[in-house]
Amino acid sequence: MLCLGQSRLAHATPLIALREANNCGGCHLPGRGQRPVLDRRCTLDCQGCHIDPAGAGPRNQWGYYYAQDQLSSVNFFKPIDPLQDDSRFDIHYDGRVIQQQLDHDQQRTYPMSSELTLRVRPFVSYVNLIYQAMLFGRVGDQSFRAVRGDHRRMQEKFALMIDNLPMDTYVRAYRGEPMYGLRRPNHSLWIRERIGLGQFALTDAVEVGGTPNVPFMRASYMHGDPYALREDRQVGTSAHGGMRGVSYGWHVNGSAWQTQSEKAKIGMRALGAGLKPGPFVLMAERNWRSVTALNNPQAQASWHSPDLNVWPSSEISEYTAAFTGLTGFMGGAVFEELHDASRDSLRRSVFIDFHPIPFLQFEIWRRYESGTRHLFDTLAVAHLYADF
Repeated sequence: MLCLGQSRLAHATPLIALREANNCGGCHLPGRGQRPVLDRRCTLDCQGCHIDPAGAGPRNQWGYYYAQDQLSSVNFFKPIDPLQDDSRFDIHYDGRVIQQQLDHDQQRTYPMSSELTLRVRPFVSYVNLIYQAMLFGRVGDQSFRAVRGDHRRMQEKFALMIDNLPMDTYVRAYRGEPMYGLRRPNHSLWIRERIGLGQFALTDAVEVGGTPNVPFMRASYMHGDPYALREDRQVGTSAHGGMRGVSYGWHVNGSAWQTQSEKAKIGMRALGAGLKPGPFVLMAERNWRSVTALNNPQAQASWHSPDLNVWPSSEISEYTAAFTGLTGFMGGAVFEELHDASRDSLRRSVFIDFHPIPFLQFEIWRRYESGTRHLFDTLAVAHLYADF
């Protein structure tokens, strides 16, 4: 696929977080004195760079600093230190257009997503008011078609967050993507897509979390997708936590999910770990998903059952190895295993990621799938993003 435009998926991915494990200059001006313990926010978690503590989308003032000063091969100016940033609002824009090339040389081009985000900080610190408008395209579309009421084409997201509390804790009420596991730059990876957390996933929730230096932890109570039928809304809890360290960029993480609708009960668990030996990053994560039909026990054996409106029970593993030794460049491979009621498949992907200048990113993915089905395709991304 060739994607031209600005991607909704503007997040750095855990790969970049690990790459910067021992780089204090990635978040602020080097040489700054140590801060009091309760005021520290040193973290390699997603909250370090993104407005959404679970990652993805618009960056906060620390993420903006990193994007301007550290992320690309060439930088044009030195951004202001985040602690000196007293702006009261931020604007972020992303969008993506896709051209997909399949194994039989078929090509198709269509818009994928467009995002506009506004964050207001009325008191500079503590209070954040966030609004996001998302437009989605479909195969065959020539342009975005915004249709209110059609959440497959348009979504609106909101958040009220109180942050900068001692030990970098926060509380927020939001409408957005459910909080679970590690976010990925490629929403079609099975460990996100096949557990129902692709780009269309949405919930109303309240959440509390924090990153007191090395550990990070988050817990949320979800009210379900506001656009779904009431009988299909998954209501319940999710939690995510772990630790990241400077030495060799190690990290371990775990996640838990327990929700229920009138039709089905879903339980999930995930475990992951990572390491940065020299210029390389290694990551692995495994997810266990259990779906129980409450009214029709036979329905849980079907693939993405229309009766349940959920993905089936599954076990998914993902392994990633990447080279990050050049500023602005990353290349690597991803190996995925999927076992569920419809498929026992393996997928091998190779990718490169290049940031030549601020606001511009290129990605190329080559994916090969074998097992229950066989296919391969190419995904190329030209990503232009903007933060003000």
